Amino acid sequence: MDKIQLSRSYLKRPTYAIYSLLFAALLFEITNWVILPERKLKMVESYGGILGYLYIVIRGGILPELVTLSIVVALIDGVHKVLKIKEFNLSWGSLLRYNLYFLPVMLLAFFVFNPITQSVRYLLVEFPRYDLTSFWENFIVGTYTWKFYFRSLVVVLLLGYFALNSSLLRDFIKACRNPVLAQ
Repeated sequence: MDKIQLSRSYLKRPTYAIYSLLFAALLFEITNWVILPERKLKMVESYGGILGYLYIVIRGGILPELVTLSIVVALIDGVHKVLKIKEFNLSWGSLLRYNLYFLPVMLLAFFVFNPITQSVRYLLVEFPRYDLTSFWENFIVGTYTWKFYFRSLVVVLLLGYFALNSSLLRDFIKACRNPVLAQ
């Protein structure tokens, strides 16, 4: 088996990526509770208890990031279509090139998802006290900083490459089970 056909099934079904994000969020929360329990307890207390805290985490963190992830996965899938990447040569060099094709997508994705994600975050977090000035200054213009870009980039690189390589792994496993899909 020298090549595998790419079905991009993981990329076409964002539910897989959503499960990955939820797992990552859970892992992040567990890690923070283990490392900084006093800080997390203060946060829980400031939000009126565990339910208030969970509400804020879901409303201000997880739901907006689902939008981010969906956009990044759609961009990765779109690049497959535009570049007509339909098969993958099985070698370490091909794996490196395949991942490098998507580096520009990951680096530029911020400019596509940020206004959309921040708009969703604003609608969820500021409800029902909407203010256009606050939205523009804090959720749009205020997020176009190097610090915010690089913080977002780490998440995009982790989740984007996880989705990309999970899709590739899924196609590889399919090819191993069904040699007709491999060449």
